[in-house]
Amino acid sequence: DFLLLQFERPGGELWPVSVLLFDPRADKLHVRSRDNLGGVDSDDAGVLRVFLNQLAVEARTRSGGSILREFEDSLSNAIRITARTTIPVDDVDTALDELADQHFR
Repeated sequence: DFLLLQFERPGGELWPVSVLLFDPRADKLHVRSRDNLGGVDSDDAGVLRVFLNQLAVEARTRSGGSILREFEDSLSNAIRITARTTIPVDDVDTALDELADQHFR
């Protein structure tokens, strides 16, 4: 399942900050986050960077399904997650690279 994690910038524009791939059979969440957070002000960028770093750690150590359920139930107005979209994936790293290229332009 593909999901996009977005940050709402002042003015309401949603800005993609992470692409997520969830493998329900392995209960694994794969994360590729934006390296450059220059699209948000420095205070927001600092908080967002901590959040994204924590997400990466949790994706390596926790159930992907539980992380997504928490996100779907409790994210704020500033950080949002899209609905799950099932996509075919042969290689996770390649898919993450392609999705990041597509959404982080």
